[in-house]
Amino acid sequence: MSGSTPPINWDPMIVGFLAGFISRVLYLRSGKSHNPGYPSGYIIQLAIAVISAMIGSVVIVALLGKEFTAATFLTLAATQFFNVRSNERKTLEQEEGLILVGRGAGYIEGIAITYEARNFLAMLTALATSLVSELNIWAGIVGGIVFIVFGEMYMSGPRMGELVDVKPTELRFEKGSLLYAGSVMLMEVGLADSRQRLTKYGMAVTLTPKNARGQAALWNIAQRQAIAHEAAAAVGVQKDVGYPEQTPLCRMDMPAGTGIAAFAIIPVERDMEKLIKAIRNVPVLESGKWARMHDSRKRKEDAHG
Repeated sequence: MSGSTPPINWDPMIVGFLAGFISRVLYLRSGKSHNPGYPSGYIIQLAIAVISAMIGSVVIVALLGKEFTAATFLTLAATQFFNVRSNERKTLEQEEGLILVGRGAGYIEGIAITYEARNFLAMLTALATSLVSELNIWAGIVGGIVFIVFGEMYMSGPRMGELVDVKPTELRFEKGSLLYAGSVMLMEVGLADSRQRLTKYGMAVTLTPKNARGQAALWNIAQRQAIAHEAAAAVGVQKDVGYPEQTPLCRMDMPAGTGIAAFAIIPVERDMEKLIKAIRNVPVLESGKWARMHDSRKRKEDAHG
């Protein structure tokens, strides 16, 4: 019959859906700084992955079938993904009071933004893959792989190890109670027992910026809190509620203002290699990812040099 609807080619939708779904699932990595970490969390995220990939993959097929109302799915999806970000933030904030070394507001917001962006990325990957698949199914498969790899590279973001050098240093006390990690004064420790524990069990590292971006990241308070959280998650911390002197500290070299920071912790597992690796792998937060600082001392040296 001349008025019959032509058969629907489901292949682009299937290929696009698989590409978008795989793109979203790849981020379901369990860890102490990430959510989900439990089966219920995985089920929620997998369900969102299905929805994201389905919306992205169905749009092209629907438009070719002159079902223009399908475009409204994108608006509805965006609203739901904003809710996912809000729910993610609330969940992590509720956990914050139950963690000995919290993530900090900046780290929590970064995780929530990343989860929201991952949903949009899955939708766009499915959309782009299904579009290419309409032209040629094999080109769509290759394009889906390329889109997935590109998305992973784009979303991975910089790590602190790319911006700073992390090296072990000694913990010592000066003037009786001033705790130093290398050349950086961390705090004053009044209790003799705490000073003994820090000297005997403590570990410390210095963080030296490689460039202006590294120095700006270290001056970011949220970034230093994220470092403390990841370090404590990696090697543990001998700390309990109500003992501030046992809290891991990441402080800048003041008042010298050299841009160097130092970190000290009383770990459960005295493994310096694991501690350094954890700090190097801390993601650079959104609030300081592209920030730069101008080193006036370097400009003076260049001018006199």
